[in-house]
Amino acid sequence: MIGNKSLIWAGACLIVTMVIAGCMSPPAPVQTPAPTTVMQTIPPTMTEATTVPVTTTVVTTRTTEAVVEKEILHDTGFLTTKTYKTYDFKAMGYKFIYPGDKFRITIKAEKPVLGYALNTEQAGGLQGSQLIPQYVSYSTKVQWGLIDPSFVLEKATNSTGEFVYGDYVEYRYDGDKYIAMNKTKGEVHPLTYVVDGRWMSYDPVYDNVQTFSYEITITKTGGPTEQSFDF
Repeated sequence: MIGNKSLIWAGACLIVTMVIAGCMSPPAPVQTPAPTTVMQTIPPTMTEATTVPVTTTVVTTRTTEAVVEKEILHDTGFLTTKTYKTYDFKAMGYKFIYPGDKFRITIKAEKPVLGYALNTEQAGGLQGSQLIPQYVSYSTKVQWGLIDPSFVLEKATNSTGEFVYGDYVEYRYDGDKYIAMNKTKGEVHPLTYVVDGRWMSYDPVYDNVQTFSYEITITKTGGPTEQSFDF
């Protein structure tokens, strides 16, 4: 009995000693956690492209159209103081004449003639008694009657005139030349040119005139008309 008590007492002392030894031991070092390295992702810097305006240089080439003159009629013939001759522009390749069309007329004649243009429809009635240009003793101006002329060459023996069609022209005869006065905008028309010797039948100076020759040239010098018709 005494032996068991001694054994129990010795075990208790051992436990107490171990507890005291544990309390007296220095504390285990506290390990400081290693700092956490945070990897910061820096977004890439986006550089915006600078837009450079593109300057387009447009070079405009202005075409200068040279005026090409074209002789559209050359004819010779004979007249008397009672006859005339007509030349239809349709037969020259111009079925219609437009405002702005330009022509040069040259007439050479042994005796003074009147050269003038008028509507083709009216030219068909020139044989009428009211469609004879003439002079009267009280005026130096041509009396046209019902004729509505343009492109006038008066008393032409060696005369050239430049004409722009499109305007109705009121003329005034000033001693030795025919002067255009008022102009009214014209219209597109078929046109006929006339060489007329009949005015001389009203002037006694030409009573003895018989047949005489003339020559006419018409040149297209400009204007808008470019036509190709199947006549």
